Amino acid sequence: MTKKENNRQDWMVFQQDVLDVLRQYQGFFDYTERVGSLSDDSRPDFVARTSREDKKEVWIVDAKKKPEIGQEDKKRMKKYLEMLESNPIDLGLEISEISEYSFRGIFVTSRENLQTDDFEQVKFSDLHQFLQKELVYSDTEKVVRDVAKMAERKQLSQNQARLLFRSLKPFERTRKTALNRLEEIETTYTGFKLETPPFEKELPVEAILEHRDREKVFMIDIPYSRDALDEIGEKVDELKNVFEAPEKDVFFAAVNTFNQKKNSRFIYSVDELEEEISETAKVLSPEKVAAMFTPKVSTEKKWEDGYLEINDTRKLGFRLRVYTQDDYSFRVEAQMNRKAVEEMKERMMNSRKELGELEGKRFRLEFQLTEEGLIRHADKEESLQNFKDVVRTVYQSSINPVLSKNVKATVE
Repeated sequence: MTKKENNRQDWMVFQQDVLDVLRQYQGFFDYTERVGSLSDDSRPDFVARTSREDKKEVWIVDAKKKPEIGQEDKKRMKKYLEMLESNPIDLGLEISEISEYSFRGIFVTSRENLQTDDFEQVKFSDLHQFLQKELVYSDTEKVVRDVAKMAERKQLSQNQARLLFRSLKPFERTRKTALNRLEEIETTYTGFKLETPPFEKELPVEAILEHRDREKVFMIDIPYSRDALDEIGEKVDELKNVFEAPEKDVFFAAVNTFNQKKNSRFIYSVDELEEEISETAKVLSPEKVAAMFTPKVSTEKKWEDGYLEINDTRKLGFRLRVYTQDDYSFRVEAQMNRKAVEEMKERMMNSRKELGELEGKRFRLEFQLTEEGLIRHADKEESLQNFKDVVRTVYQSSINPVLSKNVKATVE
């Protein structure tokens, strides 16, 4: 057998290999012609048409075993494309339909990086991956919806259901962790309401957390994969197009459950989530406020209608109540022994810092967290940090030594 015959034999084997792979994806095309014959007797290796909602294309595939793509090859591919565009009947199309389609000339080669800037090139070893990406994965959303409906209607076999839910288990765990944290936020604040799918309007997020009084809405996504986490910026743009709430401020956050270094201002760890939401909505939870005014002794908490109550467990006479209806206007009332009250009065006098009212054995303070994030109390405004410093200097420094002394006395 001559070298030319050997080369032809190699090419025929290669062509058959390419066609065998393409045949496996035949169901994703509306029309295919293997080694098709066009109107002028031209014979491309493979001609196909796919016409889905967001993908209408005509493919002309040419198998290239030889080590280069020559000018004749490019000229022939160009001729195939022109022929099909001018003779849509070869594709089973009407002339009026041809403008809806894009045309792709694709060389399948035995090597990579053959010189061609005019047409696409796919190495044979990458052909499966290319076809999956172009044909299968582009229809993934429809497939997932169909499978989800089948699972919901109990139409999957036992093995299919087991395989599906085992594969989704890691995402289920991360999703549950994030949603549990959001549920905690909803229950520890008074004004948040949490919604999870299905929503009234289809939205590409896992949860909506809205604060009724501040009129702030947080769209929360829980990325399924690290790749999805990297594409969060695109999700934000998508949300802007589908979610409208002109009377409310809308924010987006993605929960990073992969301990991955964040590359976006929208990404937060589970632990960072509450702090970010609290700071953005300009709200505080009753528990956080209570923590500022709770001494360092053993205590227990209980929720009552309209307030959170903290009681010491050593019978030291300390009780704290935090009242709020909106998470930004608070009334704090503490009952303590007379020694602590006297100590606090003296500290306020020496530091020239006013903090609430003292009467008998009671401490009472009202304050608000403004839209600007400042604390307003006693006709003045200051930063939250400065407010905490005053509470620590005046209140905690007075009550802790007195109660601690009583604890020691009780123990002794």
